[in-house]
Amino acid sequence: MFLEDGGGVGAAPAGPTFTGTQRLRIEPSTIPDALKAFRDAFDRISAKVDQLHGVPVDNWAGDPVSGETAKQFTQRTNGGGADSAIACLTGYRDQLQAAITSLEGTQAKYLAMEGTNTEVWGKYQ
Repeated sequence: MFLEDGGGVGAAPAGPTFTGTQRLRIEPSTIPDALKAFRDAFDRISAKVDQLHGVPVDNWAGDPVSGETAKQFTQRTNGGGADSAIACLTGYRDQLQAAITSLEGTQAKYLAMEGTNTEVWGKYQ
């Protein structure tokens, strides 16, 4: 039985679909800590993306079933499909980079207006 024939397994359930702009509200005084957290996550995800590019997928047993399984595994892991692991992680990495860029811009504005004392950021008398 080949995976193309269904292999006795149904399709993976569709996950939630998020559309439109997502917003994250952060207290101004926590921007430096948030930047650190986003940068750490970005670095970890980037490492995983790099690792996935190098994952070898072999025809384990050398038979047609293993060959088909290896082909499908490759597509789900580092293939070009929109729901492949590599595509999902790359999209997440891109979202983290966008958040970092936005936070860096916001931090620069606070630094220009209120200096380095993060305790007063966003607090007006």
